Amino acid sequence: MYNDNERALIWLNNFVNISTKKKLALLDLFDSPYEMFEEFLNYSEEITNIVGINNYKLMSQNINELYVDNLINSLMIKNVSVITKESADYPDKLLDALTDPPIVLYYKGDKSLLKNPCIAIVGARKITRYGKDVTEKFSRELTLNGFCIISGLARGVDTVAHSECIANEGKTIAVLGSGIDVIYPKENKELYKAIENNGLILSEYPLGVEPLPYNFPQRNRIISGLADGVLITEAGEKSGSIITANLALDMGKEIYAVPGSIYSEQSQGTNNLIKTSNNVMMTTCVNDILKHFNIKERSIVTDSIQLDFVQQSIVNELAGGMLHIEEIINRTNLDIGSLFAILQGLKNAKIIRQLPGNYYELQPN
Repeated sequence: MYNDNERALIWLNNFVNISTKKKLALLDLFDSPYEMFEEFLNYSEEITNIVGINNYKLMSQNINELYVDNLINSLMIKNVSVITKESADYPDKLLDALTDPPIVLYYKGDKSLLKNPCIAIVGARKITRYGKDVTEKFSRELTLNGFCIISGLARGVDTVAHSECIANEGKTIAVLGSGIDVIYPKENKELYKAIENNGLILSEYPLGVEPLPYNFPQRNRIISGLADGVLITEAGEKSGSIITANLALDMGKEIYAVPGSIYSEQSQGTNNLIKTSNNVMMTTCVNDILKHFNIKERSIVTDSIQLDFVQQSIVNELAGGMLHIEEIINRTNLDIGSLFAILQGLKNAKIIRQLPGNYYELQPN
C-alpha cells in the first residue's frame, strides 16, 4: 500500500511534539526518508540537536516496522488514507507556496479535488446575520461558477461556506486543526459526513490529536496554500482569518475582502484589510473574483419552485415549528447531501430560512 519512503514519513509524522520545520530539517540529513528510518540510531547526536533528547529517546524506542504497521492498520480501521511528501499525488500547490509543507496529509474523500481551482472562504466564528447572508451568496455563486470551496469546518463562516457549497451540489475541502478522526466542533458531525461523501477532509495531524489552539495557525497555512484565492466575508480585527489572509498575501495569492458596517466589530478586520493593503481587493460581487480568473459569470436562477413530494414533506414538518437539521434527517430519512440540496432549493425560493446552529423554519410572511 505504501512504499518504504512513505512508511518512514508516516512514522516520523506521528511524533506530534516535533514541528514540521524540525521534521524537514531532520530529513535533510539523509538522502531519503527511508534512509532516515534505517540509519536513525546511527545519527543520535545530529538528530538530538534538532529534536531534543526527550523526543530522540521516544523515537528511538519506537523505530521498528511493527510500529509503522500498527499506525497504518489504525488508519485503515478508520477508513483514513495518506498522501506523503514522497507520494506522486502530493499537491504541488503546497510545495510551491510553503517553506514548511506538511510531510503527511491524512484524508477522507476525493483527493482529486486538490487539483481543482479552489477559493478559500474564511471569516468570523461569531457570525452575524450579514456575515451569514454574504457567505451564503459568495459560496453559492462561486460553487455554481465551478470553484471548489476550501474552509476549516469551524463555527460561523466556515460552516456556512461548506454547507452552501454542498447544498448547491458543489465540491468542498475541509482542512482540520485536529486529527482527522476528531470532529470539531461536535455540532458539525453531519456536515463532516456530508463533506466526506461529497468532498475532501484533510489534516496534517495524526489520529486522535485534539483541536489545540496552536494547531489552527498551522492549519491556516494549508488552507492558504491550497487556495488559488482567499475570500474573507466577515472578520473581527483579531480573527484567525486575518492570519490566513496575511499568510496568503505572503504566498502571493489573491485576497478578496467583503466590506461591512463601520459599526460592526465583526467587520473591523475585513474593513482594515481593505483600507491598509494595496493587495487586498474590496469585493462586493462574485464577478470581482471571476474576472481575475477570466471566467464569465454564469446566470443563477433563484425563482420559486413547484414543490415535489419530498420538498412538501419537509415544509409540512416545519409547519409545526423550528427544527434542527438532525431532526429533519430523522423525520425524512434523507442522507445529508441530498437534504442540503433540497433545503437550499427551498431557501432560494424563500419558502424556508436557516437560523444559527443549523436550525430551519418556514419563511415568515
